Amino acid sequence: MFQFKFLNELNECLKTINDGGIILHPTDTVYGIGGNANDNNATRKINRIKKRRLNQPLIHLMSDIEMVSCYVENISETAIEFLTDSNPTTVIFSNTNDKNTSQKSIAIRIPSDNFCQCLIKELKHPLSSSSANLHGFEVPNSLEKIDNLIKDNVDYIVRTSEIFNNKPSKIIKIIGDNEFKVIR
Repeated sequence: MFQFKFLNELNECLKTINDGGIILHPTDTVYGIGGNANDNNATRKINRIKKRRLNQPLIHLMSDIEMVSCYVENISETAIEFLTDSNPTTVIFSNTNDKNTSQKSIAIRIPSDNFCQCLIKELKHPLSSSSANLHGFEVPNSLEKIDNLIKDNVDYIVRTSEIFNNKPSKIIKIIGDNEFKVIR
C-alpha cells in the first residue's frame, strides 16, 4: 500500500507539468493522464501514450467557474449547474473565448477531488486529462491495474492506494442557453 504525501505529490506534479511532462494522477472519477492544457505537445504526448489520434481533444479540468469563464463566453445557468453538480459531468461548449483558445469547442469538467483542485489552482491554468487506459480498453479502477505501457511512458506517477468507481464522467454538450445533448 502506498503512503500518499499530499504536498510532496503536488510539488512533483507541478514541477513535471511546468517542465512539459505528463503525470498519472487521481481524479474524482478515475486515474487520469494529465498535462498542461495550454501546451499542444502535452496533448499529443497523452494521445500517443493512450494510442489515440495525436490531435484528439482532451478534457480540460478546471478549478472553478471563474477559470471556465476565461475559456468560454456567456456560460448559461444550465451549464453552471452541470459543472457544479455532485455527479461528475464534463460539459462541451461551442462558445469558446477566442483570445484564450483557438479550438472551436472545448470539453470542461470541474473535479471535486481535493488533490486535482489544489493542482489546478497552483498551476493557474487548466489540466488536460484523459482516463488512464489504452484507447478502446477498459478503464482501470486502481493504480495497480493501469497498463504498464501507460505507467512506463508518463513522467511522474501520483501513488495512491485509492480504488475508483471505474466510471468516467457523464458528458453533455451545450446547444443553447437551456438546451443540451447527453453524449455519454
